[in-house]
Amino acid sequence: MNNFQKEFIMDMFLDSDHACTMNRLIVATANVISENNDNLNMFGAAVEKEFDLTSFTEETKSPGVVPVTRRLKGFYENSVRNFTDADYSAWFKTKKHTVQALINFLKKYVNPGNISLEKKVHVFLWLMVSDCSYNEIGKLFGLHKSSVSYIFNEIATILNEHRYSFISWPSVEEQHITRIKVNSRFKFPNCVGFIDACRFKVGSKRNKKDKPEIILLQAVCDESLMFLDIHIGEIGKTRKNRVFKESTLSHELKNFIEFENHILGDSEYKLKKNLITPFTSEELLTSEEMKFNEIHWKTRSYIGHAFELMKERFRKLNHIDIVKVESVQLLISVACILHNFILIHEGSSEVKEETVACDDGVSINTSIVQTALEKRQFLCNYINYIDTEEVG
Repeated sequence: MNNFQKEFIMDMFLDSDHACTMNRLIVATANVISENNDNLNMFGAAVEKEFDLTSFTEETKSPGVVPVTRRLKGFYENSVRNFTDADYSAWFKTKKHTVQALINFLKKYVNPGNISLEKKVHVFLWLMVSDCSYNEIGKLFGLHKSSVSYIFNEIATILNEHRYSFISWPSVEEQHITRIKVNSRFKFPNCVGFIDACRFKVGSKRNKKDKPEIILLQAVCDESLMFLDIHIGEIGKTRKNRVFKESTLSHELKNFIEFENHILGDSEYKLKKNLITPFTSEELLTSEEMKFNEIHWKTRSYIGHAFELMKERFRKLNHIDIVKVESVQLLISVACILHNFILIHEGSSEVKEETVACDDGVSINTSIVQTALEKRQFLCNYINYIDTEEVG
């Protein structure tokens, strides 16, 4: 601030008695501003030159909060490539060997270009595990935002084309293992999966006046939290049963699962022979029905854990700030694929391994039990009988 500016302010707002005091105040303020600008410039230069991530605190050690104001050069080459296993867990929410496995898988499908496949994969993963925009990630990795957009669509499209290599309905033998483990842990017989829907906000973060839309991801998982089937509804459709009716699973469920087996869903789904829901009634439930509902709720918790694990890892899902509907669906689909890919290579601490201590399940006489209502009542009676036997 020059002398003319200081005099102009004093003449307008002050009398002569206060001029000296205000003069000192203005000079002091100008010095602070100048000093802060110098500090910020020094900090930006240090980040660009050194790329030393160890200086960030634990609170800021997460993708999306690195204070980058201009495009950096060499961040990936000089820093990310030297990440340790601990760095990968902190920044990419996965292990280094899993990222390498993803690179090896994509080698056969990604076209060579000016940007290496290794860098593309790290840019792609950074986008998934953070809530950064294309522009912010571009600055961090020294790329234009259009390049980041291209990288995301290129890798996401390839993974989605191979979706059924990672998300597929289990074989009869695999279903058999699931129902043994679930019955062993929760005493709910013949259960081979769990269905629910997860809500995601879609819309611009910048325009605060527009209320975000909602999109539903319907998924079925097993006891290892692996997704067995996914279906992404249309934006704005928020009723689970309506989204279920539009999915392929609703038409193929009876072909996927034998009559004795079933998946579990909450009361928003319609009771089916192979989709068992809790008892609901305007009247009071019996003690047996309440016991059934309690075991049903505990057993169904697997799918909630699967959704939580995916959302904690892929922060991009917290608020999907994408305009194109196809890109929104692609993002959600790829998050599910990566969720399974990571579980295949790392497993999950959420899954409790237990010794199988009970038999396979229960046989259902189809000449007696024929309808969905009859099957649920049969299961209710069986669960209460087993509970009584154990107490006795």
